Amino acid sequence: MRGDSGPATLSFAQAIGISPPAPDSALQIRATHYALTRTAEGELLIELLGKVSLEYQGRRLEGERLLLDTEQGLVRSEEPFSLVAEQGVLRGQRGEYRYEQGRGRFEGVQATVLGIYLDAALLEGDLRDFTAQEVVVSTCDPFRPPIRVRAGRVRLVRGARLTLRNTRLFLYGQPLPNLPQLTVRVGETAEVVSLPAPVYSAETGWGARVRLELPIGANALLQASAVSYLRAVPETRVAVGVALQGGEPALGDPDVRLRFEQSALYNLRARPERAPPTDALTLRAELTRDVRPLLSPRERLRVSRTEVGLVAPLQSRSGFGEVSLRYGSLRERIDGQLTSTRTRFALEGDWFQPVLGRDGLQLRLHLWASYAHCAGTGDYQWLRPQLELLWQPSDALMVMAGYARASTRGSSPFLSEQLRARREASLRAEYQQGNLRLGMLLKYDLERRDLYDVQALIGWRDRCLEPYLFWRRTPSSVLLGVNLTTLTR
Repeated sequence: MRGDSGPATLSFAQAIGISPPAPDSALQIRATHYALTRTAEGELLIELLGKVSLEYQGRRLEGERLLLDTEQGLVRSEEPFSLVAEQGVLRGQRGEYRYEQGRGRFEGVQATVLGIYLDAALLEGDLRDFTAQEVVVSTCDPFRPPIRVRAGRVRLVRGARLTLRNTRLFLYGQPLPNLPQLTVRVGETAEVVSLPAPVYSAETGWGARVRLELPIGANALLQASAVSYLRAVPETRVAVGVALQGGEPALGDPDVRLRFEQSALYNLRARPERAPPTDALTLRAELTRDVRPLLSPRERLRVSRTEVGLVAPLQSRSGFGEVSLRYGSLRERIDGQLTSTRTRFALEGDWFQPVLGRDGLQLRLHLWASYAHCAGTGDYQWLRPQLELLWQPSDALMVMAGYARASTRGSSPFLSEQLRARREASLRAEYQQGNLRLGMLLKYDLERRDLYDVQALIGWRDRCLEPYLFWRRTPSSVLLGVNLTTLTR
């Protein structure tokens, strides 16, 4: 039967002739014309023609001609169409879409997804989890992107991590060497792309660092990093995490996170886009050799560790955090001399809690705690709450003042376990004007009256691409790199 009386609006219930379902589960159909037929197998098909719109649970499919199979919850299109969702917009030449699952198989794709622009010969999945073939990816600007990547295969996992295989990079149109893999953290303002970067310090001389992130199946992730120096032993770290329930495996760098910040660059951001941890209980294993912690208390200190652990996220209505249970062995290299390897069991956690905010001011609490037992030496415990007052007098300037007071019990044989200051005042500032970004961090030991940490950063952003120079006074560090973010602000 055919409807030719002008625009028609149907619900899923009207299409198949049953009582209307609840509004949030209704399939809403709009079309200028429609035809109802049944196949030889008895399946009902609806041919929708002319300014077709099909909406289900917040996702909308639009086109000039769509074929709807109500038995399978499947929509087919042999003509250009658009899929609009919270994560972005996908346009394709043809495809199949299962609206109840929110997933499909699309050909000839152009999509804007979570700040990423991509052209793909084939895309399978939804706009948070998909695999695409023969892809061109760019960020921030689809017409004049500062960086463009051609990849044989692309995988987006849970709207957070974009992994590109067999890639060729183009920087301002100029080709760069091929890379077997490139990983981009979608929607972050930190260093989100794993490009090689040069590093320098007075102790090590010049070096180069590389990072690799490799998904293993749906719920496992491998991270590997290495830094090679002219005048020091190389650093290596390999970590594997498996999510024991749905979600992204938690594989943060424990050396850095335990020292109260996620990285030296994160440490410099007065507005560090703090986000809840991943939602998955994670089983992780790590092998680290001669790593120089970014927040090391001494110039010539290295840490080696073999460890297994269980990491669990914590979250309330207003705050969030993470707790981890770890077991393994640890050894340090101090001034070139190796210490004894000791077995270590640790329970560690952190919690971030906004307290109040009004008129450009925000007060928040950040709490870190650790309990560790080392074979042959006993227990070592510390608790460190920090109050942070965030002030934004203008769009260009952000200032954060902090006060922390640490308490300890017992002793640790490891220098990297020691707290730098029991009572600390800190000041961070970040200034952005046009393409220029300046960052500064000062840390002051209130008991010793010592300005023991000074850091600075200068960056120049062209849309989403930001070359930067980071400097730290003690331990001396210079880091050159490139931030790539999918956010334009």
